[in-house]
Amino acid sequence: MHLGGLRATTGSEFLCPACGARLGLEGVERWVREAEDARDESYALVEVDEFSEIVREERQREVYRRRKVLYELRSVPRGLSARPEMILVSYDPEGDAYDCRIFYKEPRPAGGLERVSVEANLDPILELKSHPDPNVRLASGKVEEFHALRQEGVREDQPPLLRRVFYSNEL
Repeated sequence: MHLGGLRATTGSEFLCPACGARLGLEGVERWVREAEDARDESYALVEVDEFSEIVREERQREVYRRRKVLYELRSVPRGLSARPEMILVSYDPEGDAYDCRIFYKEPRPAGGLERVSVEANLDPILELKSHPDPNVRLASGKVEEFHALRQEGVREDQPPLLRRVFYSNEL
């Protein structure tokens, strides 16, 4: 059903964040056609009562929802990515992890991430450098930089930093 909608990923694939399914544009179009076929089947019912009317209305709403997702995905400019205006990296001492928030001056790119969390170790941070989203790769470099600053502060017996803001001129 892909109730959470679909998000653009690398190439021409779309990802359902709820179930993890990956669909090409043809798969998304087929997904919309399935809802249209289910709606059309409900019109073929001979008996018309309140229940069948409710079924038709629900199926029509599902067609609208899926078409909206399809139109949004078609309007995504492929290969273009808005540059972040600011990246905020915060340390969570309870979870021993970094929370990275990405802020955009322009509208957020469809399918782009606004928040990334990563364990406060170098290996998971470096794994983010191979993420398909270029802004997440950019943010991973800033998390790595913040991690190094925190480690340096710990070695010098200074109170460790809890957050750092990186502005567009530092990106």
